[in-house]
Amino acid sequence: MKGWAVVSDFDGTITLRDVGDHLLLHYGFSDKKTIEESYSLKVKVEDFMKKAFSGAALTREVIAGFVRTKVKARPGFRKFILFCEARGVPLEIASGGVDLYADPFFKKHGVKVKSFFGRARVVKGGIKITYPFLKRMDLSSFKASRVSRLRRAGHRVVFFGDGPNDLKAAGLADKVYAAGRLLKLCRERGIPASPLTDFSRAADFIKNNP
Repeated sequence: MKGWAVVSDFDGTITLRDVGDHLLLHYGFSDKKTIEESYSLKVKVEDFMKKAFSGAALTREVIAGFVRTKVKARPGFRKFILFCEARGVPLEIASGGVDLYADPFFKKHGVKVKSFFGRARVVKGGIKITYPFLKRMDLSSFKASRVSRLRRAGHRVVFFGDGPNDLKAAGLADKVYAAGRLLKLCRERGIPASPLTDFSRAADFIKNNP
């Protein structure tokens, strides 16, 4: 075995709140009911994001400012990234979120991470989002495919997530840290998962289970 590798979701996992939802609610481009419905297992996150942001008239500057002032990282995130770098643990983020808010977030925390995010372009009256990395699969299957790829390469994989679209990936990982809806789904389906509160617990786990 080649040791551990890490795949993580972003919104609500690395950040304490889903940044896309938070932006849409804060600026009045969506409402709580619509967002709650988007978490159904039947809804594709990427479809919801494209539709919800198509009418969100926000500029790059407004989004970056929002990230700087309102978006909080889950405790231990930066230290965990540096821990993985120091130990040579492959780490990647697979997300239905978009580069327009992910880039300022990573900049604010002074880290660079291999990641897959939607590409967002500010257009007249809204934001146009594409997911070039999906290539005929949905986001849920893509996240699972990243876990499978690392396992095929000989790694044991730690997966972090919080939403229904993280369920497939969680089912394939060797160790799961879950928050929110994902934790509930894992419990209902008998997938072993530790509650994700702080990234330092995962660093300790990787250290103690070489």
